[in-house]
Amino acid sequence: MIKKCLFSILAVFFCCGASNDVYLKDVTVAELKEVFEKHSYKDYIYMPNWKYPRIFLQNLPTDWDKISNNNERNKTFFMITGPLALKVRDDILAERQIIEEINNDYQKNKDFTAEQIEILEAKAEYYEVYTKLKGLRRYQFMLQELILKVDSVPPSILMAVAAISTNWGTSRPAHLANNLYKQLVWYTNEGLEPDEGVTDDYRFKIYASLYDSMKDYAHRINSGVNYLAFRQERKEIRYREKPVFGRSVASSLVLDSNIENFAGLLDYTITFYEIINFDTATLN
Repeated sequence: MIKKCLFSILAVFFCCGASNDVYLKDVTVAELKEVFEKHSYKDYIYMPNWKYPRIFLQNLPTDWDKISNNNERNKTFFMITGPLALKVRDDILAERQIIEEINNDYQKNKDFTAEQIEILEAKAEYYEVYTKLKGLRRYQFMLQELILKVDSVPPSILMAVAAISTNWGTSRPAHLANNLYKQLVWYTNEGLEPDEGVTDDYRFKIYASLYDSMKDYAHRINSGVNYLAFRQERKEIRYREKPVFGRSVASSLVLDSNIENFAGLLDYTITFYEIINFDTATLN
């Protein structure tokens, strides 16, 4: 009884977010399931109206390695990463809306305000849009590149790659660095060593939360040179006014990993676990 009361106190401390957001930190699997049950979150598929509770874990459960049943572990992993992936998608789409508003305004006025130029410059730097053009042509170029780059990454992609990269949340970087995608930092002592005692030129990047790791990976897809094929495929799908499903763009991520047949494994994971449903789902 004392333990249950203590968890209730901790839940209030860690779960108080804006509106109906629930944020959890350092919980056990059993405690997490209590929260899921409270929000009628019983599985990651076939949710009513494909609406998911706004439950966001800062880190994986503290006793994650104690889950002995693989099916239970995989199901719980997607129940954790699903809402996070939807939040990442929504936050990027909010960014995109700003770019689209600037574009709509430019189509009418054929010019940019000082405030719009400031936004374009900042977004261009963040999304690695570079040009030596000057004046109006500079901002026209930036705008078109940002329309291509500032767009959502299918939640099923974010979830499936996280599962593959962390071996379903069992990897050392996932637990010690909240790193879901093996993101690296080079030539620095800051970060998590690949293995204890190993002195290579890289470290695993340490994140404050699982959300930060997922958002950073989506940013890599939206800005990195190795993901141009992905962005072009997404652009074509948008042009046809169709939803962007993970399976539709999985083949374009062939350079994302040195795992043999990574694109095929990604497609299989999305299909077998039916997480494509997240691509049209929403947060409650």
